[in-house]
Amino acid sequence: MAKKDFMSLMKEKTVDVKPSLLSAEENIKSQIVVLDELRDLIPPLTAEELSQLEQNILKHGVKDPLTIWETTASVVGLSTDETPAYVLIDGHNRYKSIQKHHLDFRINLVRIATLAEVRDYMIDYQLGRRNLTPEQTSYLRGLRYNQQKTMRGSSQWGTTQQTNVAETLAAEYGVSSRTIKRDGTFAAELDRLDPAQKRDALAGKTSRATIKALTQSSSSAPEEPVVTKTAEQPSVKTAKRIASLQERIQKLAGTPLTVKSCEEIIDKANELLTLLSSK
Repeated sequence: MAKKDFMSLMKEKTVDVKPSLLSAEENIKSQIVVLDELRDLIPPLTAEELSQLEQNILKHGVKDPLTIWETTASVVGLSTDETPAYVLIDGHNRYKSIQKHHLDFRINLVRIATLAEVRDYMIDYQLGRRNLTPEQTSYLRGLRYNQQKTMRGSSQWGTTQQTNVAETLAAEYGVSSRTIKRDGTFAAELDRLDPAQKRDALAGKTSRATIKALTQSSSSAPEEPVVTKTAEQPSVKTAKRIASLQERIQKLAGTPLTVKSCEEIIDKANELLTLLSSK
């Protein structure tokens, strides 16, 4: 029931761009942003699948609209101001062909408050598709579990919060809480693999025992000094995001607080905590 309610809420936030707003639509299309962290939530297609998709698009056109998150630059960390930002959240593979061949396409706009909600939306949307492998389904459920237990502060409050998150998601997806926790472990292991290994694992070409062995081997292998230094220091992109979050939180805290601003402070504080904890 929770899943149905969540998806119903997302549908209420969806706005079809009408033909009468053609100029506005074209303006949005020219400003579409692809965020790596959201693109990586999409199970990757094989080379053959990508080729087939491209051929279908060239033959029949882009039949389904791309879904765009209408938000602001500060919310997604592009800058600290409130200028509009249009982030691609569904249609990444189609968008590659669109850009390559300069094709026309339609868009749907969704208005969602936070980046965390967008991740949940994307994961649920992917899980609603019928062509996922069991490994892809497990990975997506695991991503959501890992994300929610971090947001709810499970690392601070112990196993009780983790159990509550697992039970909530288990009821939503019709599986056991133990399965959800295994999914979380599986997702964490896959995210430590290189892109090619991860793609094979999600395609069902690699056993879970092999995946576990690969991640253990990777974590125990001796590292060159340059690799160790890189691992200990946040990337330039991460550092900029941390600075942006800190600045935004300080700015919000210095203004009269409203329900909306408090919610934004909490969301950004959770994201900041995650980034600082990973350093």
